[in-house]
Amino acid sequence: MTNELSLSPVVDGRPLRIGTGFTALNLDEGLFDGRVDPVVMLDHFHMTAPTFAPHPHAGLSAVTYVFEDSRSPHVNYDSLGHDGPIRPGALHWLAAGRGAVHTEQPEGDQPHVHALQIFVNLPSGLKQGVPRVVHLEPEDVPVFEAPGLRVRVVLGESQGLRSPATAALPQPFTLLDARLDAGAALTHALPNGWGAMVYVVAGQCTVQPEAQAVRLIQGQALGLALPREAALAQAPLVLQAGSGGPARVVLLSGWSLREPLVKQGPFVMNTAEQMQQAIADYQQGHFGTFLWPR
Repeated sequence: MTNELSLSPVVDGRPLRIGTGFTALNLDEGLFDGRVDPVVMLDHFHMTAPTFAPHPHAGLSAVTYVFEDSRSPHVNYDSLGHDGPIRPGALHWLAAGRGAVHTEQPEGDQPHVHALQIFVNLPSGLKQGVPRVVHLEPEDVPVFEAPGLRVRVVLGESQGLRSPATAALPQPFTLLDARLDAGAALTHALPNGWGAMVYVVAGQCTVQPEAQAVRLIQGQALGLALPREAALAQAPLVLQAGSGGPARVVLLSGWSLREPLVKQGPFVMNTAEQMQQAIADYQQGHFGTFLWPR
């Protein structure tokens, strides 16, 4: 066994409610002792009504993954000229770069969106880049199936499958959405230099990095990191559902940036001066805007 793979404490998602149409469990990177870099924040949310006004982002990627059990699409509007549905099972990645404005909301009859909102820190060299979008439709997500196991390889590579969106991302990143029957297990290799978050959407799951074992229940998460200096090229992670019933587990992982982090609302920069400039750019209208469709 090696002690090079480091684990965070088990983190409970913090309940969040906004208005009457949005509830979430929130997980902030500061709770994981640096193990989930480049993930900055995760919201596991349910949304039944428009909640958020158009708002800016800069220096990060705002990533939305809509679970397949959603009753309606999550509709995106942004200052890049996009407007359209993020359907159940789809992923929408907004690399905000130097700044963009967007909003997303459920639409249709009796809407209900069940999804993840993920903030991923952009590398310093991309924080002033031109904003762009990567969109992946549900039918284009590779799916691995084995007895007791179904894994959607939404981003990155796993189980011999590679998501077609991977090459278009601004940085290496993996998102796996796994359903496991009672006792079933999923093995995934965490590369050297990557951080990861394992989050239990439903049920119970044991995370086993080699001989260690950490039990998580619904709404809990664990951070893991394999340093660049580690002798291992990769560390195998085994995610196993509890014996009491099925589990649904999400794995988020990416190359750890190891860069200074200055956060203010929807902006993530490396220095206070960059943050002040981003705020000034937004106030001066440099992020663009959009008109609601009629």
